[in-house]
Amino acid sequence: MASLRGAAAPSPAPRAGDLVITQVSLGGFDATVKARDLADFLETEVGQVWRCRVKTSCTPPDAYPDFLLPAVAPAAGQPLHYDRVPPHAFVHFARPEAARRAADAAGRSELILSRKPLRAASAPDSSLRASRRRSVTPFRFTDSRLEVGDLTAPDAFIAAWRGPDAGLEFSVDPFDGSCRFVFTRDTAFAYPEYPQAAVVMRCDVKLEFPVRDVAEVRVFQLDSSLLLRLCSTPQVYYRTADDDIYESVPFDLLDDDDPWIRTTDITPSGAIGRCGVYRLTFSRRFWPKMERALAYMKERRVEIIECRGGWGSRRGLTVRDEPEYGERMQDLFFCVQHAEGLKFPVLFLVNALVHKGVINQHQLTPEFFGLLQKREDEVNLAALREFWGDKCPVFDACRRLKNLQDRVARNPKLLRKKIGDENSEVRRLVITPTRAYCLPPEVERSNRVIRHYREVADRFLRVTFMDEGMQQLNSNVLHFSAAQIVKDLMSKSIPHKTTVYKRVKTFLTEGFHMCGRKYSFLAFSSNQLRDRSAWFFAEDRTRTVESIRTWMGRFTSKNVAKHAARMGQCFSSTYATVVMQPHEVDECLEEVEHNGYIFSDGIGKITPDLAMEVAKTLQLTDNPPSAYQIRYAGFKGVIAVWQGENDGIRLSLRTSMRKFESAHTVLEVVSWTKFQPGFLNRQIITLLSSLNVSDAIFSQMQEAMLCNLNNILSDTDVAFDVVTTSCADQGNTAALMLSAGFSPGTEPHLKAMLLAIRSSQLLGLLEKTRIFVPKGRWLMGCLDELGILEQGQCFIRASSPSLNNCLVKHGPRFSSANKNAETIVGTVVMAKNPCLHPGDVRILEAVDVPELHHLVDCLVFPRKGERPHANEASGSDLDGDLYFVTWDEKLIPPGKKSWNPMDYTPAEAKQLPRQVVQHVSSTIPAI
Repeated sequence: MASLRGAAAPSPAPRAGDLVITQVSLGGFDATVKARDLADFLETEVGQVWRCRVKTSCTPPDAYPDFLLPAVAPAAGQPLHYDRVPPHAFVHFARPEAARRAADAAGRSELILSRKPLRAASAPDSSLRASRRRSVTPFRFTDSRLEVGDLTAPDAFIAAWRGPDAGLEFSVDPFDGSCRFVFTRDTAFAYPEYPQAAVVMRCDVKLEFPVRDVAEVRVFQLDSSLLLRLCSTPQVYYRTADDDIYESVPFDLLDDDDPWIRTTDITPSGAIGRCGVYRLTFSRRFWPKMERALAYMKERRVEIIECRGGWGSRRGLTVRDEPEYGERMQDLFFCVQHAEGLKFPVLFLVNALVHKGVINQHQLTPEFFGLLQKREDEVNLAALREFWGDKCPVFDACRRLKNLQDRVARNPKLLRKKIGDENSEVRRLVITPTRAYCLPPEVERSNRVIRHYREVADRFLRVTFMDEGMQQLNSNVLHFSAAQIVKDLMSKSIPHKTTVYKRVKTFLTEGFHMCGRKYSFLAFSSNQLRDRSAWFFAEDRTRTVESIRTWMGRFTSKNVAKHAARMGQCFSSTYATVVMQPHEVDECLEEVEHNGYIFSDGIGKITPDLAMEVAKTLQLTDNPPSAYQIRYAGFKGVIAVWQGENDGIRLSLRTSMRKFESAHTVLEVVSWTKFQPGFLNRQIITLLSSLNVSDAIFSQMQEAMLCNLNNILSDTDVAFDVVTTSCADQGNTAALMLSAGFSPGTEPHLKAMLLAIRSSQLLGLLEKTRIFVPKGRWLMGCLDELGILEQGQCFIRASSPSLNNCLVKHGPRFSSANKNAETIVGTVVMAKNPCLHPGDVRILEAVDVPELHHLVDCLVFPRKGERPHANEASGSDLDGDLYFVTWDEKLIPPGKKSWNPMDYTPAEAKQLPRQVVQHVSSTIPAI
């Protein structure tokens, strides 16, 4: 066939940041074609090839790599349903024009090799990245040796696993600031549905971690080795190895479109997950290059320690294998399950020390446990908490523990004080793809379940699934898709699940053992769902997971997500207030409905006397709230203060507030109305800008905010203004100190508070464009039960920031005036996060209605109109949503009219044909 080189005119040189195509994936050729043959053909037809990588394999569908299985062909043979992958190649061209010609020709079936038309797939990349990749050379160290283990002393390394004897490459790459260990090994892929079947494939394995995760590097020149102590575990990847490769250039190129797949620990003993020191041995001829690599790492603030000598007792470093070297680890993560004479709270903190890397498992000697057995639990707990705060590894664990125990014994103030009834001590476990971290208990606001089971509160455990380095666990870690060319050739595009997904699912379905207890999945709350967290419980003889769920209530929803969310409602952090009697509660308050919308969705009523009783329990009687966000039995939503009918009913709830059936009778409070300063954010700014609010307005407000923050230490008036108007409750102490005459620039405690406020607001400005709006508030949505407001109107009575608001927090004897409040009249702008459509910003008319003056720090909506204004704003309701409101004329769009709102009618929820009995299944897709 004729050459395709002249098929397209050359395009202009790409500018920095432009998207270009320099890589094309090809398929459709015979299995006998070599990489060099394919490259020669493409260079003849379309243009110069820099790299061509040919493969005939990819990860088998529905199979998981099992690095513990022997990498030999199993006797059972391959499963019959496994299809071999057609040959395909990843080709990097020298010029974008050549890549484009290859893709276009393949699309027209004009790229023919050995009478077979080639198929192509391509994806654009940044020309700047491609150019920078070619110019930034990584420091590569081929044929290196890797050992993973721990330091038991500054000069004693104990190995838990060794990499392959040959073929391992270590690299330090300034291109993306990462370090990598890469090697190839035979790997068995097991099929859950066929326990006796497996497929053995050649795979590339990569351990990758950012340079910033290297805490220190110990350099031993005599034996050309390094000890890298890491702050977190490397991310582990694999992909099937290439069959043939051709490269014509000496510099580095961007990686192929062949995806690396995340996986769990590849070592039998779990060494990658439980050990934090990596010993690298390399050839002496690489020392000049290693010195440059170490200089680069030093520039990135990595501590480089020059150690005399090398391996051996006379050279300074002792290297030996751990006693259980090569043995398969029994736990999914290393954990001390039992120690004679130690109770669960102490054992949990011992595990926390090991998981953090302050000490390692080889230091858990009989002497160490003996020290714990001789002291009271309170002393041990305080000592271990302080021990956990150490940032560097401790080599003499016994001496450090004894010193801390003696210090605590001499200072009783270091002992943990008894926590109040409204709070609880919560233990956390963070699970990553390769390891787990016990975290010391923290005091948090309690919830309904833990309050009821207070005597076994230590059996509840909050488990969070995260990526290595405490990063968010995203879907790319749990799922992967084959390269686009493979999907095209196989006519399949179903995403596969990774071994990380399997690990998470195993924990959720089968539970795990921790400190001698078996923990099982219980439930999760809405907030936990966003954090990839869940509650687990360790059953005893009388309390089981099912018995707790039964006590929680009757959950009838056949939608998996709603079922789980309803259960999680019991785990919302709340304040327990008043025990309600059945005759005091009306659970059938009439809904307000028009045009298919529920205007009263999520809101009820509370009488003034009950509201004051609740305020007294919360110590808010000097400034009683106008509305509360609550949980009661199976109800959730907001209750606003309204006069009762003198019929004995003190709490009125609507059907829209009922989520499930429960016999619980305590009125629980999540939050309440209070002064909350208004801040713009990036979404609101974007929408206001699209509605023709001048961008100069936002710049001016930002400059004014920055000016105040920069003068917060030099000008007392500015400091007082900042802490009283933009800090809500967080600025109370600082405001009192400023009003008492303390100088913000010289008083250490006041200065530290003001600097913390400044840093917090600057961080919000940097990350979310949080610009302070003096004439703005965040208000809780409520309903005009009297029907006075008309469509397009609202009522706002906002509390004013003043010293009085700070004084009432410290007792009524300090306060000299009642709560100040300002009734807003005029045009206002209202929005609720998240807001992504111009119609989410609503422009309303605030009016003065004397009958509503008791509702302070509320945004009162009308019960009249074609559609609820709350629903027009991002499809929200009145069950506790907060709304940003401003009456600043500069922020009101010139037309003073709202865009047509979006239609937020939800799609029909998927219902199971049966009751939801497998609660775990609802967690998997949410992570």
